[in-house]
Amino acid sequence: MSMPVHKFIHKHQRKDESPIVYNPHSNLKYPPTAVNGRWEIYAQESFVIQPRSSFIAILGFGVSIRRGLVFVSLKQSLKVKRCSLQDGVVSETVDDIIVTIQNNSDTAVTINAAEPLCCVGTQAI
Repeated sequence: MSMPVHKFIHKHQRKDESPIVYNPHSNLKYPPTAVNGRWEIYAQESFVIQPRSSFIAILGFGVSIRRGLVFVSLKQSLKVKRCSLQDGVVSETVDDIIVTIQNNSDTAVTINAAEPLCCVGTQAI
């Protein structure tokens, strides 16, 4: 009687393989720029966020995550206007990052096309 044979297959990440791969869309009017290990994302069109309302922004920026997390943070110029993100963490591979920007002020906030909108960065775990 023979013993059963067990095969164990381990998927190892190669040392030269990045835990997160960025996939910026190629058809953007204002493409993202890499700055100090982060990506700066620009508004592709002008929009207004009404007081105490939110706006869903499609960034035109995908990520392939093997290990780690991707964080999206608003630019300081929007934080000063009392805007915030409802959720700025991406933990899975996505073709496009979609964020909800909340206007917490009593006045409308205008964001112009080509204005820096947010930064995308990573934290490996």
